[in-house]
Amino acid sequence: MYQPGVSPSFTITPDRILSILVDIAAIIAPLFVIAGIGFTWGRSGRPFDTNMIGALTLNFGVPCLIFSTMTKLQVSLVAFGSIAGLYTLAVLVNLAIAATVLRLMKLDVAAYLPGSIFPNNGNMGLPLCLFAFGEEGLALGISIFVISSLGNFTLGVALVSGRMTPRQIAKTPAIYVVMAALVFLLADIDPPGWLANTTEIIGGMSIPLMLLALGVSLSRLKVQSMGRSLALALMRLGVGFAIGYFLAWSFGLEGALRGVLILQCAMPAAVFNYIIAVRYERAAEEIAGLVVASTVISFLTLPLLLYVVI
Repeated sequence: MYQPGVSPSFTITPDRILSILVDIAAIIAPLFVIAGIGFTWGRSGRPFDTNMIGALTLNFGVPCLIFSTMTKLQVSLVAFGSIAGLYTLAVLVNLAIAATVLRLMKLDVAAYLPGSIFPNNGNMGLPLCLFAFGEEGLALGISIFVISSLGNFTLGVALVSGRMTPRQIAKTPAIYVVMAALVFLLADIDPPGWLANTTEIIGGMSIPLMLLALGVSLSRLKVQSMGRSLALALMRLGVGFAIGYFLAWSFGLEGALRGVLILQCAMPAAVFNYIIAVRYERAAEEIAGLVVASTVISFLTLPLLLYVVI
């Protein structure tokens, strides 16, 4: 398993290959098992209130996870801020490329662009960052998740709905949680014990619930225009990986910084993009196809992706 500050040896030997395969299996097994439970549950027809689970996770679980992780950061504020800045750059580059490709494909750019540039940094990205790089990876992954969530809730909604209001930004819980955590960090004080313990416990439910909800959501999505969805999925994954890899190489990133940036850039389209499309009736079925296709391809290629980042 990757250890921060330890340079891995890349000598190709049977033992080294076996060790890498074991490490990769340990990383992806929890993700497959928990999402698989959700998928099986959804296919069985048993009740699962995705909206309620999503609301609980979004409004309570994830904010507590962000606060708990930030107030006991395993990385410096410089690294935390740097990876947020690099990911913002990655989104802007991705936006320019995706918008150009969508125009060439003669598709509705506003409808398809959010799914092409905002990946699943939460349900799928955060567990991978945690399992691959430990608490350090989770902290860095959360920095990216905050940027991605803000972008999806503001720019993503604005593109699909055709409008953006300050109220949409103000309703994003992550903004206030990050500000509260920064107060403790900059003042160099620990939060009260009751607050630290409460946010840690509530935040701990986020990753399992996100993976369960991901599995259930995938089991219920109806796919149309599979050929187009496949092409868009390959663009999302391929362009995202290329941008993350290029930025990591250009800025000389190493270890968890490098791995988390590439992982989060290469995640499949977020399920939230489908929810937005349904709400505003903008190519919802095809966005569902993009989410499903990119997630399935991502699952299949995870071993190779993890080999690259580890």
